Amino acid sequence: MDDIFGSGFDDLVVARPLEHLGNSDLSFGGRLKNPLKIHEDGGESGCGGKVWIAGELLCEFILEKSNSDDLLNGWASNSKQFRKIVELGSGTGLVGLCIGLLEKNNFHKDIDAYITDIDQIVPLMKQNIQLNGIENEVSAEELWWGEPLRKTFAPSEHSRDKEEDFREEKKVDLILAADCVYLEKAFPLLEKTLLDLTEGETPPTILMAYRKRRKADKHFFQKIKKNFDIVEIKDFEKYEYYLKQRTHLFQLIRQ
Repeated sequence: MDDIFGSGFDDLVVARPLEHLGNSDLSFGGRLKNPLKIHEDGGESGCGGKVWIAGELLCEFILEKSNSDDLLNGWASNSKQFRKIVELGSGTGLVGLCIGLLEKNNFHKDIDAYITDIDQIVPLMKQNIQLNGIENEVSAEELWWGEPLRKTFAPSEHSRDKEEDFREEKKVDLILAADCVYLEKAFPLLEKTLLDLTEGETPPTILMAYRKRRKADKHFFQKIKKNFDIVEIKDFEKYEYYLKQRTHLFQLIRQ
């Protein structure tokens, strides 16, 4: 596992250029009957305003391991039914939007997907929700790493602080993150948010897609090993393709 994070960094090229601008249609090899429409702002709202390869990997995995019946029900390592999904650092919202389209067109399982990022990215995410006509399936929310969780995302025991405000609602059961490990000063903030989201006896499943670029990134993974087991996922069709792009998929399991 250490060689994934800690070797081969010296000869890495810089992040790919902003080749996606405006609107793109993504069907992922025809797996989406209605292609996903994504508006990219060319970096106007920051690095989150474009599609990154780790997000594409996570979409590919989800589409391969889901059939018309349910989300990720073809993933051999999974025995859960996912009904409330939170994507961290969503940027354009790519992965959460992909799930929203599946829910609307295939599943009909009352799945709620939340795409989250800092406040300046929220308008772009909302625009992409509207582009795909999935306002009932996907919500765009502000979520700053390291800050206290909103009630919407907090584990159920934290939602009972004010009894008068408590109402039964679905608990987060799947957390998605693609290309969130890129800014070293944000590492402890991301770690705190992951810890907060996974408190309790039945923590949600975490899937994290990651493209290795810098030596410093390994410090994040070394740090979170204190509280998470990091398991690389290799059992999907395009594993070798993404490996050549130095892009990996992990399951983080709260200890």
